[in-house]
Amino acid sequence: MKKIPYLIRTFWSEEDRCYVAEVPELKGCSGLGKTPENALKEAQKSIEGWLQVAKKKDIPIPTPLGAKHSNRLNLRLPEEVVDQVKRAAKERRMSLNQYVLWRLAS
Repeated sequence: MKKIPYLIRTFWSEEDRCYVAEVPELKGCSGLGKTPENALKEAQKSIEGWLQVAKKKDIPIPTPLGAKHSNRLNLRLPEEVVDQVKRAAKERRMSLNQYVLWRLAS
């Protein structure tokens, strides 16, 4: 079974008296099990089945949230904060990106 990067939420369902692993990105896709691991395995099988049916019926397939990543971060900051960060970067002879990354990492 191939691992598919869709978000899977696993929780105990008092109503069903078992663990449920739901795939919020794929409407109606879930798995049930006596343990969280069993529910997860069933959800992964359900994902494969859901995708096969969607392809056959020409249903749009959402891009997994796990696959949607970017190395970009856009922030809206007050002008005085931006000026302060730019000055600090210049004092350290770093680019703005290098400085912000350095500060976030430390």
